[in-house]
Amino acid sequence: MIATAQPSRYKWRASRPSRPVLIHHPLFSMLVFRSVVVLSATQIIAWGAMFMAISVTAAEMAGHLGLNRSSVYLGPTVMLVAMALCSPPLASIYARHGARRVLALGSIFAAPGLWLLAGAQGPFSYFAAWMILGMAGAATLTTSAHVFLNEIAGEGARRAIGAQMVAMALAPSLAWPATVYLEALFGWRGTFVLYGAVMLLVCAPLHFFALPKTAAGAGALKTPPPEASTRHQTGHNRLVTALITAAVALNGFVTWGFQLVVIDLFRSFAVPDYLAVGFGSAIGFIQLSARLFDFLGGNRWDGLTTGLVAAAVMPLALLALILGNGAEWSIILFLALYGLSSGAMSVSRATMPLVFFTSGHYASVMARLGLPLNLAFAAAPPFFSFILGEAGNRWALAIALFCSFGTLASMVALDRMRPARR
Repeated sequence: MIATAQPSRYKWRASRPSRPVLIHHPLFSMLVFRSVVVLSATQIIAWGAMFMAISVTAAEMAGHLGLNRSSVYLGPTVMLVAMALCSPPLASIYARHGARRVLALGSIFAAPGLWLLAGAQGPFSYFAAWMILGMAGAATLTTSAHVFLNEIAGEGARRAIGAQMVAMALAPSLAWPATVYLEALFGWRGTFVLYGAVMLLVCAPLHFFALPKTAAGAGALKTPPPEASTRHQTGHNRLVTALITAAVALNGFVTWGFQLVVIDLFRSFAVPDYLAVGFGSAIGFIQLSARLFDFLGGNRWDGLTTGLVAAAVMPLALLALILGNGAEWSIILFLALYGLSSGAMSVSRATMPLVFFTSGHYASVMARLGLPLNLAFAAAPPFFSFILGEAGNRWALAIALFCSFGTLASMVALDRMRPARR
């Protein structure tokens, strides 16, 4: 049973459970800071090794494996589907063992997946490797990191997650140059062998030994409050979860769908190649600015407010490009609005559940969201690529606009259901 938000406490030392450490305690702040630093480093490494590296190595891999490049890019899609299917069962594991152990085991499990990828000789072993990486990714990528920060930070989880996501915006800027350098030295197979060793010998020990220990399921309510057992409260919580799921899945379908085909989208408006690439590259910097702005806003607004504003901005971005018909001014306006919206929404979908649910139930909600969100991420790029090629940019933008209005409607409904501030 999921209960509405209640103040949570974090017991930082298992040997002294009678002394909760609150957010403003200096030692507590240091533990949270250390956790953010460790998770920022390991998440950048993990996403770079397990997902982003293929953007650099795809051409060489295609020749060695006898696949075309589009087939090579199906590997990450397989990974995201596997992540989606493995996410919901993790909720009970978070509750029993805590996110720290899940993160460590996921890092260990990623190593054989990367090594199998390095040794792949054809389609079967290639896609099997991505399936293993998907199972490992469900345990060690993003969601588990946010669950851990919720376990340790309690009421301060929103700010801790925001800080970690600001750092994560640097992942492509670090992962791609590193992969280019390593591929030149060792080839793509040697690069993935090395990345597997880093996941095993660097990320796993950092997760297990550098992250502070927390009580499993920290912050969970052992006995729900009386009102949480009523049928009305149960229905309310289910509706809130459904609306959050709809909002993040529809938004993720648009943002991930366009992120990989945005250069082709600009080309479809007869934009020169050098401008299309330049415009597309600017999105990452705008998303970073949006995350940083949200983080600096910190306690002034919550994840729901951030998401509502982000959802309202996305249709404006798409309408600018549609009405401007690809004119340079419309592309620049689209980039600014789209980057701000997608960057802010990425923070919102990680922190919005904290508005409605206790920190102890955060892990359960996030694990449920992993299924629809990762399926949306997996389906979006090939879908929009197909629509763009077969039906043209008008249809692609119209579908994206329809989804963005669905996100906005869900966010407005959630805002109307916002619990009273305590």
